[in-house]
This record gives sequence, structure tokens and C-alpha cells, in this order.
Amino acid sequence: MPAGGQQPFEVIDVISGSSIPTEAKHSPSRLKVKDWLPLIDKSNKRLDVWKGGTLSLAGRTVLISSSLNNSPIYHMSVYLIPKSTVNQLDKIRRKFFWQGGGTKRKYHLVKWEIICKSKKKGGLGIKDLKRLNISLLCKWWWKLEKEDGLWQQIGKVKYLRNSSIIEVQHKVSDSPMWSDLLKVKDIYLQGRGISVKNGELTRFWQDPWIYEEPLSSHAPLLFELCENKNITVACALKGDQIRFRRWLHNEIRNEWEKIWEDASKFQLEDQEDIVVWNLGKK
Repeated sequence: MPAGGQQPFEVIDVISGSSIPTEAKHSPSRLKVKDWLPLIDKSNKRLDVWKGGTLSLAGRTVLISSSLNNSPIYHMSVYLIPKSTVNQLDKIRRKFFWQGGGTKRKYHLVKWEIICKSKKKGGLGIKDLKRLNISLLCKWWWKLEKEDGLWQQIGKVKYLRNSSIIEVQHKVSDSPMWSDLLKVKDIYLQGRGISVKNGELTRFWQDPWIYEEPLSSHAPLLFELCENKNITVACALKGDQIRFRRWLHNEIRNEWEKIWEDASKFQLEDQEDIVVWNLGKK
């Protein structure tokens, strides 16, 4: 929880000791690019050119990775950092990696995207800031669905309002943090899977439940024509009509009738759906 007196650019989080843009404390509107200047200044100080003058490439790699501790990680786990800010942070890291303490510009012999790959994939294991930012935000969705606590209870009451994360939409009154979480929700849903029980968390079209692949892949034309794409399995099987925006000709209608016949045979259970992670065990 933010606390402490106001400063020209930032306030301090009493839990992590990290700085928080002042705008985040006072306004429900989205943070502006200028509110991220303190984060860029901190990265500049941590990666001053004189520090790289006596370091090898391996040493610079270690220092670049350590510069992501504390404040940057905290910010990236709370807000979706603007693309321009990520580009500036990457520019600082690239320059430090290749030039070290020198002032003369040097050629970048390898693309930064390759350097940011894991060592198993031929990179140096330096974190990709954009992907790291998205991953940290997606963990909040995982915690919201898999864990129980005070903030989960508040979030479900204030934002979900007894609906699933599939149905929740952006509102003007949303906080900056919740607005940023909604921007990565679809990315999270690509990796999140469901063990179907009562069908309340299972997406009718985008989750595999009656076939090995989602119905959106099994019948892409029907999915494209469907008006309520985010309908859940529970709603569909309990009577909510699946609507299409135009009349289905015979071939497509026969395909839909076959799908609906298979779906109608599916037996829902009294237990809640179990959320799983499809991309790995961690």
C-alpha cells in the first residue's frame, strides 16, 4: 500500500521500498509516459558507463540482470509499462552491453532479441522486458483464479461481480492496474486450461472440452459468425442461446448441429472447474 509524503516525481511503497509514480496514487486515469521517467533515471544510474569500463561482456551481463532487481520488477508486476519506456530501458541496456565504459559507438554484432533468449536457445539469458512485464501481470490472473485472500475477495466483488474473468470488460471507473491486467487477459487465457466440471469457467468456443482442440479451431467459420463468442459451457448447456449474425446455409448448419449434438451429451458435474496451466508444470 503506498504511503509516505509526496515528492516531485514519486512516492515510496512501504512494503517493497520501491518508488511508485505519483500519478498512480492520485488519479484513476492511465499513467503518462512522463510518470515513468524516474524508472529510466534509476536504470541510467545503475548502468553508468564508468561501471562497464573494467568489465567483460560476462560481467556486464550480470550487472544488466541485477539492474532489474527491486524497483523495475515491482513496477512491471503492477503496471503495463508503455512501449516507449521499454524501448528507452532497452536502449540503456544495449548501449551498456556493447560499449561498456567507452564513448565511441560500437557495432551491435548480435540482435538484442537473440541476446534476450535463454541460454538453452542460444541467448545470454538477459530478460526481455516486454515479455517479463506481461508474464508478471499474467500471474495476477493466475493468483485470482487459483488462490484465496483478501485482495482476491475485493477484486472479485469490485470488478468481477460474480462473473468469470472471461466475461469481465473494461469500464471507465477501472483503476490503472486493473486496466493493464485486462490488456494481458487474452494472453493469459492462451496458456490457461480448464479441467471441466460444472463448466462455469470453461469457454464454449476457446477451450477444448468436447474435442481435443477448441471449437474455434475445429469450426472457425462458425466461431467467426457467432455473436456471443465468450459464452461459457455452463451458460450454453443450461439454456442461453448461441446466436449467429446471419442464417447458416445447409453445410454449415449441419456442422453446427453435429457439434451441438456432441455438446449436449456432455455431463456437467457439481464441482467447480479446475484451472490448470497448459504451458508447463511451474
